[in-house]
Amino acid sequence: MPISVCVVSRDAATRDRLTALVPDDGFVIERCTPDALPTSLPQLFIIALSGLETPEEQVIEQLRADEASAEVPIIIASALPMVHLQSVPYASDWTIAIVEEPVDRAVLADTLAFLLNP
Repeated sequence: MPISVCVVSRDAATRDRLTALVPDDGFVIERCTPDALPTSLPQLFIIALSGLETPEEQVIEQLRADEASAEVPIIIASALPMVHLQSVPYASDWTIAIVEEPVDRAVLADTLAFLLNP
């Protein structure tokens, strides 16, 4: 059965680029904006985080605050300095991984595999 993934970004080009990097086999991908998340919970989120205090960061915080989605793995794709990303409260969560922008296809595939098969 395919794994459901939701790619979240306000920017359509970023959603498309990240979607294109997900391996072709075994995944069903839904593209969403931060204000229009899927009605059914995916098995993993990929969230493009262009900055702190953005709608995308609010999505991460909401997902972690909600008991139903608190354990859903999240991959954060960001060009922010790692020191900034490591200072946010959710950074130490074992179900969250950070990949550096521009995202490398192989790194994303390895990160997906790690989070889905801890």
